[in-house]
Amino acid sequence: MNRTIPRQSFARLSGLARVGIAAGVISVAAGCAVKDSDLDRWETTLEGPKRLSAVVLYNKYPHDLRLSAAISLIEMKPRKGQRVGIERLVKGTLTCDPAWLERKTNEPCQTANLSPESRDALLKELVPRMIEALRREVPAPVQGGLLAADPSFQYKDAAFMMLTYEATQILTDAGLRQQLHDALRDWALADFERRLGDQTQMFGMEQMLRHIGATSVEGLPGLIAKTSLGNLGKVADLVSRIGTPATNAEAGTQFVKLVDKIGSADWRKEQAPAIAAANDTAGLKPDGKQFEGQLENYQLEVLMRVYGAMKKVGGAAVVDKCLRVAADKGAPLKVRQSALAALEGHIDKKSTKDIERLVAIARASETPLDLVDIAFRHLKQLPREVVAKPLYQIFDTENWKVRRAAGSAILQMSKVEHLDEFMKEFSERATKNFNLPEARTLAAYLGELRPTDPAKPGQPPLARLAPHMKEGKVHARITALAYYLVYGTKKDLPAVNEFIADKTKVPKCDEKADCSWECIVVGADKKEEKKLVETLGEFVTYCVVPKVAQTDEAPKAAAPKDAPPKPEARPAPSAP
Repeated sequence: MNRTIPRQSFARLSGLARVGIAAGVISVAAGCAVKDSDLDRWETTLEGPKRLSAVVLYNKYPHDLRLSAAISLIEMKPRKGQRVGIERLVKGTLTCDPAWLERKTNEPCQTANLSPESRDALLKELVPRMIEALRREVPAPVQGGLLAADPSFQYKDAAFMMLTYEATQILTDAGLRQQLHDALRDWALADFERRLGDQTQMFGMEQMLRHIGATSVEGLPGLIAKTSLGNLGKVADLVSRIGTPATNAEAGTQFVKLVDKIGSADWRKEQAPAIAAANDTAGLKPDGKQFEGQLENYQLEVLMRVYGAMKKVGGAAVVDKCLRVAADKGAPLKVRQSALAALEGHIDKKSTKDIERLVAIARASETPLDLVDIAFRHLKQLPREVVAKPLYQIFDTENWKVRRAAGSAILQMSKVEHLDEFMKEFSERATKNFNLPEARTLAAYLGELRPTDPAKPGQPPLARLAPHMKEGKVHARITALAYYLVYGTKKDLPAVNEFIADKTKVPKCDEKADCSWECIVVGADKKEEKKLVETLGEFVTYCVVPKVAQTDEAPKAAAPKDAPPKPEARPAPSAP
């Protein structure tokens, strides 16, 4: 039998002991003889596992033979896909588990138990042999490049089951337990990718690493550059879930190095032979420009996947890199989106510098709106007291869509008590390219404001907004009056009609600002007609009154359909 640890070596008996046992016959209660060669045979027979268990349990057998029988239980081939030998060793030999016995009859452990002293003596020699088996070299590929069977899996599973058995602490020696933990950690790192994905194990890699704890993943950052794309996310996940902050930080550093490498022209050249081979296989014959496009697209795809993994670990290096890439106007949009999305949950609320960099990305006139949306989503995750001031500063932008996003973000973090503050900042700063879609959106969010303490509601949003409808700059007054456009009903007509005669001119927009100052009015003939709004009174007449006059019941507070989705409602682009 081809064993993980041959009987002629350390896992079995020493040479002198084997000679003694082979030459002698050990009597058993049934009058039969048990030789070391019987252990091999019992690994494959129906009742063999019970007999192996009995050899371990009965102290009439020599210690070395009992140790050899325990190893046989570990090395038994699976039966119907189950490693019954390992389960028997732990639950029916080293202990006698009542739950396990419910499915069994005439078990040796029901009549003979290992005393704690006997078990400790056995494990004192068994565990070092298991550790040596775990630390053997990874099998080289067999002919044809196929992976060779890895005989260490059964030792890993046996070790893990011993360490995690809850009914009894099987390994009482703290030193042995630590040695076994260390061996399992080293085993995982020795052939990480293969062992991570192997489905024949009783216990998965993550389950084992979680049990060992933070030290088990300390070596994973060093594997990032060597790990396949398909497993990068798993490595990041393990580090983020199990590792210490220091391990996470190191993983982040290694991910940044990997991004820099993949983003280089040299990396693209290295991939050229593989892309060319794939073209040959597919019968494709791209010209030089097309081939370069293939390389660039592949590079882009890989970068996006790496950023997706980076998102799980975060850290200062990741935040700095992602902010730099997101702000890089020369980088592909998808890469910028992936980099910015990877910042989710990782911006330090105490880092004024990073917050300012994120705000700068959001307010930059050349920043695509998809990036703006992601940036505001991140800002909204931070405490209001940290981001309100920099967000208010965005109100002076000429890009009303960015200002609308900033205002929406602030209002979603605010309570009704903040309404006056918001309107004051908006009135003073939002003077460039203000228009109706912006007013309607912000009014919708203003109407959603709720008190900090529900038990002390104070003034509702409308009561707080009423003064702002009459006083202040025109863009702030229109925003306040747009409350009726979203939430108004017939009962509000008297209040609304007060403003019909107001001749205050609406703000002017730049030609390229994509503004809208039109409302659709339905005439007596039920035909729709666009009306240009030039004064506050016309806004009320053409936009507000028709809507209020035909609304019997106020809608529940909600953002209007033409409002940008709330930050949490729009998923950020994710790497494939």
